[in-house]
Amino acid sequence: MATSSLEFCKALLQEAKITHPFLHHPLYQRIYQGNASKIELREIIKQQGCFYLDTLRHAAWKIISVGGYTPTLEDLERQRALIPLVVSEGGEDTMGGKTTAHAFLFMRLAESLGVSKEELFSTAYLPTTVIEKDELFLLQRSSILEALCGGNIATESIHSDHCQRMAVAMEKHYGIPQRNLEFYYVHVEVETDHEDRAVQLLEKLAVSDEEQSRGLLALRRAITARRIFADGACQAFIGETVPRMPM
Repeated sequence: MATSSLEFCKALLQEAKITHPFLHHPLYQRIYQGNASKIELREIIKQQGCFYLDTLRHAAWKIISVGGYTPTLEDLERQRALIPLVVSEGGEDTMGGKTTAHAFLFMRLAESLGVSKEELFSTAYLPTTVIEKDELFLLQRSSILEALCGGNIATESIHSDHCQRMAVAMEKHYGIPQRNLEFYYVHVEVETDHEDRAVQLLEKLAVSDEEQSRGLLALRRAITARRIFADGACQAFIGETVPRMPM
């Protein structure tokens, strides 16, 4: 028997907090503690560009996955509720705000580490990096339920914590000035709103046993994809094979 949709959301959020590699994987712990060399950090950031330079399309798929050829009124309402997520990724400066596209902020972060735009955009991605991105985009295209559970709930719910730790580490251990860390500080601010919007929608979507099973699987697929990326980067740039982390 399905639990209440609100309790289901709380359970997903708790699982993300306990299992997400952003918070627990040795790769990120190494960066938080300043134990990664700057050369290692540059290579990891370049690999992350595979996803972070393409987050606008990733966010837009949430809207595309709602409704069909003849949308319902409910579909239109859900589409409108998702528009702020796309605007946030594409740049609030396009709508009279101040913050530019998150991809542009990521480019600025990379440049502060000595990675030029040309180098960033010509990065040869690891197979594990491609696997991560393909799985995350597949979840976005599958349905609005998978998109929310595999995106907003799986990662954005813990992303503000991760970004706060990354910003502190970048400034403290790697000498990156705060003005070049806006990519992290913006996510510290916006992710709570993204999480809240997702929960509000999921309370209406994740009602049945079947829907909750799909949502839980989507969350675990997304977290597994993030772990695959971290394992691959750890092995490629640090030379360490990471023991399998518990689910």
